[in-house]
Amino acid sequence: MPPTELWEALSRTDDYRSWWTWLRRFEGDGLVEGGRTDCVVRAPLPYSLRFAVTVRRVVPAELVDAEVTGDIEGPAHLEVSGTADGSEVRLTWAVVVKDPMLRAGAVLGRPVMQWGHEWVVATGMTQFKKHAFDGRVS
Repeated sequence: MPPTELWEALSRTDDYRSWWTWLRRFEGDGLVEGGRTDCVVRAPLPYSLRFAVTVRRVVPAELVDAEVTGDIEGPAHLEVSGTADGSEVRLTWAVVVKDPMLRAGAVLGRPVMQWGHEWVVATGMTQFKKHAFDGRVS
């Protein structure tokens, strides 16, 4: 699928809560420069992660630069590029845990918290492909 079609799906931020059951709150402006979205993520663990994403720069079908603040903080970068088979997406972020309870949990229960993070990412990718593209993407 070409980057423009992928971008169209990524831009449907109003649909995110219906795609991702672990996304308990997602309210904001969408993928627009200066936009802010407040989020609550609930992994299959006994805690919720609360944070905001402020979009700093957008180049449609190419990139989003953002700043994350809240329980986790730091920069995030999403890059979309075309390939011979369609598109490639690269998400990088360098966030640190700011909430004291979560920091303690990250030290004491690192394997469990890492599993929760990996579960959210893997489940999120599967659900995105299923809902955003009606299962057409592998």
